[in-house]
Amino acid sequence: MIRPIIRVSAGLATLAVILFSSCDSSRHKGFEETEDGLYYQFHRQDEAGKSPQIKDILYTHMSLSIKGKGEEAKDSLLFDSFSFPDYPEGIKFIQLSAPAFKGDVMEGLAMMHIGDSASFIVSADSFFLISNKLDKLPPGLNAGDELLFNISLVEIQSEAETLKRLEALRSQMNTQQKGMMDKMQAEEPAAIEEYLKRKNLKGSPSASGMYFFETAKGNGPLAKKGQKVTMQYTGYLLNGKKFDSSFDHGEPFTFKLGAGEVIAGWEEGVAMMHVGSSATFVIPSVLGYGSNGQGPIPPFSPLVFEVQLMKAE
Repeated sequence: MIRPIIRVSAGLATLAVILFSSCDSSRHKGFEETEDGLYYQFHRQDEAGKSPQIKDILYTHMSLSIKGKGEEAKDSLLFDSFSFPDYPEGIKFIQLSAPAFKGDVMEGLAMMHIGDSASFIVSADSFFLISNKLDKLPPGLNAGDELLFNISLVEIQSEAETLKRLEALRSQMNTQQKGMMDKMQAEEPAAIEEYLKRKNLKGSPSASGMYFFETAKGNGPLAKKGQKVTMQYTGYLLNGKKFDSSFDHGEPFTFKLGAGEVIAGWEEGVAMMHVGSSATFVIPSVLGYGSNGQGPIPPFSPLVFEVQLMKAE
């Protein structure tokens, strides 16, 4: 799945000349401080690499922690892009904007070049309440807390380049998905035939492709459209996995025949039953849940139902 571009919002300020103070004057050991109050520490720096411009999309590896208070205090991890399967290769997209407040992480991102790795310390209050416009701090954070960003800059693209790239990936995924769906649909008839052979069920399908096997005759009248019918049933996939049963719900299932309240395979099968009879339906996916599937039922899944018609009135 392709994650949407995550915009860390910011207001308008000028990304101009950044003045630095020495490490010794910083209240965070090992960090330097910009004139606007951003604490930063570079672990790897390549000034020959490409640097970002406002509105560029930054491809980053990023972790975010609550900064521990005191030299010996441990940081509390909030987020790591490598821990989320939805982030391909641990990449988190950030769109660069002008800083929304003094000491914004956006100032630090603008200082980076492709291949750089750096840490930034930012006010949690300002980041969440100003940049992200939240009404209050997220759970686990307190007023006055600081955030530690660890960021590696992997790639920089313009907004247009990234949107084009994401669209190409989306198209590729859709093509792959369609190929898989087409394969599943093409394999369905053979899967039904194999099931019938394995269960020693002999018969011909109806014009719609459904198989109806009466397993116990009933002495009651034939069910008719417009009647309220009451059924006991158990549904299986072709591999024998049960996906639903009226017995598990503790009561029979009642519906109006012909009103479109059930799948088409049920409408057709129940209309062939007499009250008191039992039957097995083998239903192709086109008469079931089709290409969408439903809950535990995958797309293009033929269904097997063992049913009993108890009442029709």
